[in-house]
Amino acid sequence: MSVEFKKFVKIRFYGNLNDFLPVAKRQKVQRMGFWGTPTVKDLAESLGVPHVEIYLILNDSIPVNFDHRPVEGSLISCYPRFTSIPISGIALRPDFEVPPRFVLDVHLGRLAAFLRFCGIDTLYDRTYIDNEILTIAQTHNRTILTRDKGILRNGKAYYGYFIRNTNPQRQLAEVVDYFDLTPYFNPFSRCSLCNGELERVEKFEVRTLVPENTFRVYNDFFRCKSCGQIYWEGSHFERITAMLKPFRL
Repeated sequence: MSVEFKKFVKIRFYGNLNDFLPVAKRQKVQRMGFWGTPTVKDLAESLGVPHVEIYLILNDSIPVNFDHRPVEGSLISCYPRFTSIPISGIALRPDFEVPPRFVLDVHLGRLAAFLRFCGIDTLYDRTYIDNEILTIAQTHNRTILTRDKGILRNGKAYYGYFIRNTNPQRQLAEVVDYFDLTPYFNPFSRCSLCNGELERVEKFEVRTLVPENTFRVYNDFFRCKSCGQIYWEGSHFERITAMLKPFRL
């Protein structure tokens, strides 16, 4: 009976893919051992890097697909999404559609509200389980935003991004920067509760739907076409406006 020996490749991750690695292994070539004939996707994800954030893989300087099986001694280079260098001819996936549309996991409720305040199409429900998120993303061509690396390693995941920050406002800044969302901002055009579109309504229509003092003080009111939630330009509006100000063109 023949004995199979462990084989080795060299692998390096570039850019923000290093966020998934221990500090001591970032920005450097690693020597990685393996048995059998794993794919480059298998090797990358075994080190903690979700395939959905890898946009280019080179095997000894030659572009390869996720299902490529490297041989002993290969140098594997993994790159994140490029923003200034065109790689459409060799990228492992086409770039996400614009404007991007998202579906978020249970950990990102505040971020979902902030994205909706910006007018970005964002699905979120605290009851979503992983399979529902994957199905929604597949069916409606949405990008998954998550704090759970596990869902991004699922073979059904195509577009996705792991949120690095834990503070909701910093999460918003992170997403706006990564997906270049500023050109698609349309503040206060979506309901922060359900993602429905808002419409302006006449003041008399909300007389019995808002507090008496609110009705007396404010003149401009908006209603969600989906859930009927009423909005007005109160102190909450001012706080959100101030929060979004750094992102405006």
